[in-house]
Amino acid sequence: MKKYSFIWIFLFPGIVLMSCSLSMAESYDLKDIETILKETKALCLKDNGMLWGRTLDVPILLVDKENGRIYSNNNSKKFGLNPYNEIYTGILPNFVDVIKGPAKIGNQIWAIIPLPLPEDKIERQCIILHEAFHCVQPEMDLKPEPYNNKHMDEMEARFWLKLEWKALELALQSEGENKKQAITDALCFRHYRRALYGKCDGCENRFEIHEGMAEYTAQKLCRNDKNLKTYLQNKLHSMWESPSFVNCFAYFSGPVYAYLLDKTETNWRTHLGAKDDIAAIVQSAYEISLPFDIYMEAEERSVLYSGAQIMGEELDRELAL
Repeated sequence: MKKYSFIWIFLFPGIVLMSCSLSMAESYDLKDIETILKETKALCLKDNGMLWGRTLDVPILLVDKENGRIYSNNNSKKFGLNPYNEIYTGILPNFVDVIKGPAKIGNQIWAIIPLPLPEDKIERQCIILHEAFHCVQPEMDLKPEPYNNKHMDEMEARFWLKLEWKALELALQSEGENKKQAITDALCFRHYRRALYGKCDGCENRFEIHEGMAEYTAQKLCRNDKNLKTYLQNKLHSMWESPSFVNCFAYFSGPVYAYLLDKTETNWRTHLGAKDDIAAIVQSAYEISLPFDIYMEAEERSVLYSGAQIMGEELDRELAL
């Protein structure tokens, strides 16, 4: 008995490890991957380049780093892929950095998407299309120079950004003159913040173009108008208490200004450039004239957006740091 017990003790961990290995290997069935890539293809075909004048049907590389596998909608000798119905699969090569985003491999720009992805269809497609947009940004003059928005960790920057967001949220909910007034308020708050931080304008603009337009594009293609507006409102609420806005504010500001532009007759996307201020484009599209004394107006209007409460929240945050 002791002899067999001894052998079993050593065999059992191997069986457990084998079981875990199989479980991990089967975490993504090839049919599941095919479904995900077909969903992406269908959304790209539905858009057919109408949004930006070019397709987002780019080479995609889904990477399962845990199991050393890659899956793609595109064949490539560079990867030594094998076909499976309408997709391709192979071993993860050493030269692929498993970092989400665009990567030039060979003569192509690939959208690298690490697995796992969210179970929710819309959420996972938004991630894929966001990165697909990054792949075509340089072709559209929408790949900006580097930026650094570290000022967004400052108390007053957060305060005026939150006021801008509150006004934008009201603009989403309003129509006619009420919408126009809310946008005007958002622009005043925005101007006030930028006046406090002299050289921040360009960096903020570039972040809103780079990540804001990628996020707008993904959400626009994956949701109908009603759901997109609801998503933007929920996004604001989820971001409100973020410990830092440095690397995230454009994911709300950019898509909201773009959404507001879509409610106008302007063909704004064909003229958008990497250095543009999307809020200034909104101001022009809505024919908004800012008040003579923007800063006094911003201070007075802040009362209507719970300015004192927001300042209290930011003071508490500052003291807690």
